[in-house]
Amino acid sequence: MAPHKAASILRLASVMFFFTALIFASGAFAPIDNVSVFLHDMLDWPLDGSINEYTREARWFSAIGGGVFASLCVLLFLVVAPLIERGDEEVRRGVIISMLVWFVVDSAGSIAAGVPANAVFNISFLAILLGPILMIRTPKGAPV
Repeated sequence: MAPHKAASILRLASVMFFFTALIFASGAFAPIDNVSVFLHDMLDWPLDGSINEYTREARWFSAIGGGVFASLCVLLFLVVAPLIERGDEEVRRGVIISMLVWFVVDSAGSIAAGVPANAVFNISFLAILLGPILMIRTPKGAPV
């Protein structure tokens, strides 16, 4: 895959995940937390209504997690994708390492917290974000 194609896919995924981050962050606001509660219940498969109301701490961590996730999406869109498009190998390597760090920490924490289904969902998120980066191929003789 050409670097510009991988960057385009990364931008699209960033936009999609940005809106997901806003859903997570909405869990901080009781009047509008129903979509966030639903998303958390779905990620704690099976979808069974077991998550029905957030605690103060859950609201707080929804705000923090949603904010960090949203900022990552903006960083991927505005900084990483253009550098990937230009063929920057250091950035490509950094993205691969950072995504693997996220995957291991998030998945291990999810399993430790008793929510192994989230670790399974993380595989699809990893594939969407990292797949295009791993498939970059620069034609021989092309400028890097």
